[in-house]
Amino acid sequence: MATFKIVLDKRTKQKDDKYNLAVRVVNGNDVMYLNVAKMTEKKYEQVFTKKVKDEVSITFRETCDGYITKCERIYSELNPYSKEKFRKLFYQEETELELPQTLKLKDLFEYYIKHRTGIKLKTKGRYHTTMNVLETFKKDITVGDVTPKLLAKFDTQKRGEGCSIPTVISYLTDLRSIINYFTKVVKLIPKSYEYPFGKGGYSIQSFFPKKLVMKNHETKSVVEFKDFETPQQEYARDIWLFLYRCNGINFADLLRMRWTNIQGGYFVFFRMKTENTRRNNIKEIVAPITPKVQEVLDKICVKDSPFILGKLKEDYTEQTFNNKSHKMRQLINRDLSVISRKLKLSVPLKLMTARDTYATTLKRAGKSYDQISEMLGHSNSIVTMHYLGSMDMETTAEVNESIM
Repeated sequence: MATFKIVLDKRTKQKDDKYNLAVRVVNGNDVMYLNVAKMTEKKYEQVFTKKVKDEVSITFRETCDGYITKCERIYSELNPYSKEKFRKLFYQEETELELPQTLKLKDLFEYYIKHRTGIKLKTKGRYHTTMNVLETFKKDITVGDVTPKLLAKFDTQKRGEGCSIPTVISYLTDLRSIINYFTKVVKLIPKSYEYPFGKGGYSIQSFFPKKLVMKNHETKSVVEFKDFETPQQEYARDIWLFLYRCNGINFADLLRMRWTNIQGGYFVFFRMKTENTRRNNIKEIVAPITPKVQEVLDKICVKDSPFILGKLKEDYTEQTFNNKSHKMRQLINRDLSVISRKLKLSVPLKLMTARDTYATTLKRAGKSYDQISEMLGHSNSIVTMHYLGSMDMETTAEVNESIM
């Protein structure tokens, strides 16, 4: 956790016996000074040590308190931490960060989407969707309108309209994030506001949908499949196979994976999904390059590119990445569906099933939750238990086999 303090930076004396007055930012071993004024030692002692009570000194201390608050706000939003980005945001003109003038949810969502650093384009798109859904539910809805009763009504109405439970949960979770942000970070919501979530209010339920996963013999049939009609179908199967064999990684992680991620016979990387969402317990994925992984890697790799798949160029933008990923997923899943029909699989073969199949295969082999959690890059084994539990529909059938 970073600390922020107004200090007199005596490393370099300025003119007239003055030094830089700065906010000292300490984040682990990183130390940064953000200059805000110039001041003599005597003046610093009067204003900040003795805390003289003249109007000018009081006002200046209040201004410096504002600098500390600004640093706290930037730090809470900046994930991952970057000294360069922090400095840029600190000196950014306040007019660029003008706060919403109303407590309408639409205004709060738009400010959050525009100014919240560290969130990705897909996440911004999701927040836009949630904002529009809430605005459709109640025009010009404000924070004050959000009560436990309204949340329960929203939940019931959306499910009645055919929204899935995970979708409704997503809407409510986004709304809670916005209210938390303007309650705890950008403190715009009055303290008198009665917080509508949690104990004594509305609780967002947890939901782990049951999934069907391929049987082991079906997975084997995919691995051994050779009846390809086109080179594209074989490429699609090989991509799926690589994801499955390489710790069940996501396609996005493979698409941006570089040759430099190979370290001593292992792929070492951070999951794209969690590298900007977790502040604590960020884990590297370490996937061994076994002979089976090497076999499929040799088929899909492009050796004269810095990227394993060779589909990206240096300095690609987030938008370029999203477009490339979306297009490739569509094409690969289309070819996988042909293979799925040929093999008459009980579960459609898609890129996203590689991770489920990997985890379930390990579970069937008797590996512990802790081991599987480490390989998947989950924050803890509880997450893995929920993840695997949601894919355990086959167990219910096995249990009921004893029924006469």
